[in-house]
Amino acid sequence: MNRQERNAVRKSLNISIKDGIAAAATSGFGNNYVNPFAVALGGTNIQIGILNSIIHFIPALMQLKAADITEYFGSRKKIIVISVLLQASMLIPIAFIPFIPKHFRITAFICFCTFYMSFESLATPAWGSLMANLVPKKRLGRYFSRRSRIVSLVNLVSTFLAGYLLDVFNNPSLTGFTIIFLLAMASRYISCYFLSRMYEPPLEIKREHYFSFVDFLKRLNIGNFGKYVIFQSTFNLSVHIASPFFAVYMLRSLGFSYLTYTIIITVVPLSAILSMSYWGQYADTMGNRKVLSLCSFAISSLPAWWLLSHNIFFLIGVQIVSGFFWGGFNLCSSNFIYESAIPEKRTRCISYFNTINGIAICLGNLLGGFLAAHVPPVLGYRLLTIFAISSFLRFLMSAILLRRVKAVAKRV
Repeated sequence: MNRQERNAVRKSLNISIKDGIAAAATSGFGNNYVNPFAVALGGTNIQIGILNSIIHFIPALMQLKAADITEYFGSRKKIIVISVLLQASMLIPIAFIPFIPKHFRITAFICFCTFYMSFESLATPAWGSLMANLVPKKRLGRYFSRRSRIVSLVNLVSTFLAGYLLDVFNNPSLTGFTIIFLLAMASRYISCYFLSRMYEPPLEIKREHYFSFVDFLKRLNIGNFGKYVIFQSTFNLSVHIASPFFAVYMLRSLGFSYLTYTIIITVVPLSAILSMSYWGQYADTMGNRKVLSLCSFAISSLPAWWLLSHNIFFLIGVQIVSGFFWGGFNLCSSNFIYESAIPEKRTRCISYFNTINGIAICLGNLLGGFLAAHVPPVLGYRLLTIFAISSFLRFLMSAILLRRVKAVAKRV
């Protein structure tokens, strides 16, 4: 790599942090309030389960062709920019859903949310491949921990601000949701601008680097990366049995205000911010595999803690622990994928991983929605039963499947 390329890479890594800031604002104003918006629109537990299933299932199917589309365009950056531009545009109809007839609202929300998440998913493999090319392998942990700290801080501030706006504009017209989704749209357009300024290192894809989804499935239980895919997807299935229903539980079952709900959920990114330096350094020295093992067992216990108390301060404490360990888990999950595949195969590996993972999340959401209407209540709440089931399954997947995954000594 010559001096000009090194400067371009260095500049792009700084631009990526700016993109991350804007994308985090989109997440804080928009993604974090998908389920609360569904609750405000009058969605039932089953409808919310269906919403969360579809917005993961359709994007997961799109991932099958993400690598082919990227190769057709001949540029990872081009597909990223186009996808993010289309994603931002989907927030316009979402913002104005409160102005359409009530009996169409939840259906319209599911449809537009599916397009929104689909365009985001189309950009993900190309972005992951590009960033893994730009960040030196020995600095993966430190760079992404630094980026994640900044991103988490912006996510925290924007999420809190969104909750405040919802509390101020808490009226039947749902004006607050229109405001926060328009802010999310503006942030995503800004993110698109920064992405368009990034440097893309040349990457030649040869025929021998191609492998189909069927080929990938055949080796799923053979290679180390395949075993990791099995663990991650089944673990996420277990997580998403409960994940959509924490917002429902707080807003509908416990009757928390939007501001109280916001305080509880923003503790997670705050805790993640404080943990990122620790996890980044630990991962670079001890390896991503060890961090994943430690964090997965801690994360497995989290839903069960919600059975112990409804006290706001107790739940904030649970969220502090949650943010700390989810911060390490998410950081090292991404880094494990980046270091496991060679650059020429990385986009396709990420695409196929996201397909399987997305389908697993979809099944978890559907199962959670079904169980929420049929399981017996624990301590007076059916959703607490769902939390207990999720916790048990997480422990099971961590104990059985993660031990089959080996640490990556070098890229293969």
